[in-house]
Amino acid sequence: MYSEKYPNLYRALKVKGVVLKNRIMSAPNMLFHTVDGKPTDYYAAYLEHKARGGAAIVNLGEVSVGDGANHTPEMHKTDNALPLFSELAQAIHEHGALASAELTHGGGNVKPVYNKMQPMGPVDTISSRGDPVRAMTLEDIELVCKQYADTTEYCLHAGFDTVLLHFGHGWLPAQFLSPIINTRTDEFGGSLENRMRFPLMIAKAVRERVGEKQLLMMRISGSERVEGGFTVEDMISFVEQAQEYIDLVEVSAEQMTNFMSCTYLPLGLNTDLSEAIKNSGRVHIPVYSIGAILYPGQAEEIIASGKADGVSMSRALIADPYLPEKAYAGQEEDIIPCVRCLNCTGSDNDSRHFICSVNPLIGREARLGFGEDMEKAKFARKVLVVGGGPAGMQAAVTAAKRGHEVILCEKSDKLGGMLNFTNNDSLKHDLHRYKDTMVRLVEKSGARIMLNTEVTPELAAQLGVDEIIVATGSKPIVPSYLKGIENAQHITEIYANPEAAEGDKIVIIGGGLMGVEAGMHLRNLGKEVTVLELQDDIARDVYFVYRAGLLRKFRELGVTAVTGARCKEVEPGAVVYEKDGQLCRVEADKIFYAVGMTSEDALYFDLEKVNARLSLIGDAKKVGKVDGAVHGGFFAALDIGRL
Repeated sequence: MYSEKYPNLYRALKVKGVVLKNRIMSAPNMLFHTVDGKPTDYYAAYLEHKARGGAAIVNLGEVSVGDGANHTPEMHKTDNALPLFSELAQAIHEHGALASAELTHGGGNVKPVYNKMQPMGPVDTISSRGDPVRAMTLEDIELVCKQYADTTEYCLHAGFDTVLLHFGHGWLPAQFLSPIINTRTDEFGGSLENRMRFPLMIAKAVRERVGEKQLLMMRISGSERVEGGFTVEDMISFVEQAQEYIDLVEVSAEQMTNFMSCTYLPLGLNTDLSEAIKNSGRVHIPVYSIGAILYPGQAEEIIASGKADGVSMSRALIADPYLPEKAYAGQEEDIIPCVRCLNCTGSDNDSRHFICSVNPLIGREARLGFGEDMEKAKFARKVLVVGGGPAGMQAAVTAAKRGHEVILCEKSDKLGGMLNFTNNDSLKHDLHRYKDTMVRLVEKSGARIMLNTEVTPELAAQLGVDEIIVATGSKPIVPSYLKGIENAQHITEIYANPEAAEGDKIVIIGGGLMGVEAGMHLRNLGKEVTVLELQDDIARDVYFVYRAGLLRKFRELGVTAVTGARCKEVEPGAVVYEKDGQLCRVEADKIFYAVGMTSEDALYFDLEKVNARLSLIGDAKKVGKVDGAVHGGFFAALDIGRL
């Protein structure tokens, strides 16, 4: 039972007279489901999903505190939206969670096009996107303090139980705290005491407005983790003073472009900061930690070891909002794990529909429901799924859950498809865990699994199925135009047959995501790796937030990248390439290429002669990443049996 496995995680916490039923907070996220800045039914359903899943506190993300504060056009605005905000709070309350709203001001990071105002910050400067930023006057500072207090009062009036003042990640208060950004010479800059002054004024203004009995929370970056930035010692001093106004602090780290960890960075990477603050002897309010906290056991250890009083989970509860309830019920193996691909953050920054690679339902609850109560199909069908990769496994699990009779055929001896590369990859642990979880869920689904079975039209007809979902994946593109390509192998060989990478020197032709990640894996094994890329940079086919962590690890490992390299010939033991008009030669014990994949869709057309409805999904339809496979499998299965 949970009391034995997670005695600390599910222990209630009373703060300012408010009882938190467990130590799990659902961190704020932006769905970009707003219309003119007003929340919609989509966001209400999303927040309800988090509350249904069992988190003690559910946060609404990014509520703008006023004019000039908007970082994006979709941030929540409070103008004439009280009933809509009330609906959000009510959706959370219906499932026993506390409702919180994250209050933000972008400061020098706001975009003038969204505010019709010049960005303002600690000093006159030019923003990273080239916009002039003006230094805030005392009148500006006092106005922003009032805006925070006004917005807090508004949210509480709408029915929220508390607010989370965002003082981290490069938002305006963090800009004042940063000695790198804040070079003012007045009472708001210079010394730590001066740099803390404005954020403390905000906290004080909010406290004075709402009174002493109201629960207030604050999010901070425990350290900028850059040379010359504020340190954890600085933030201990800040929290020590802020606790006069604040009742709970959530500790993250770094600035706006680099605060979320991709799969190559450690789990729980900010717990050292929360631990330092909690155990400083100077901070006497509950300290929560956030940052790559993905699993119940991990969360329990953080609390049990005194690194934090509670945990805040973001992506883990996007991948599976029911994580708290499943862990409580002893169903940890059914938790869909986050793979830290940062697709959720990428979709945010593209201002398109919020998506999760491994959870097709998230953000779509208003249309599709909450998953755990998925309705059976109107008509039960006999379904054949061809291919046991991520698309096929998701299709099989969803179809079985909808009440269909499912047969899953896989031509190899195991499920997993392309994800089986993680069995031998030394770095992709998150994705490996997801693959193993999906294999277990298929095995538990009741689907009939036929391994070592290559589907033919004859077999499909013999099985007598009504529906066939073709998820046959993709195959490597061979650069046959390249002289001597027979002297190289496709990069997937290093996973299928690790002995293929014998030798010390490895050259990889192709610096997209596949080539770069394979190079990192090989370098992690001690190989000397050179990646040759035609374009002017590597890994251009990934979102910038994920790419930041990827390149950090790439540099840390010491992989060599040669960009602007046009490969001319693959010799036995060397690659000849042209760069800047000069022919160059790099020697290698083994040579691999990673220049793309192409859909493996021939079987789909062969199966047209079978008397069954066909669907083509995953890489077999369009080569992509995990999200395309998982979402394709889910929706193909969801459509079966409607009529």
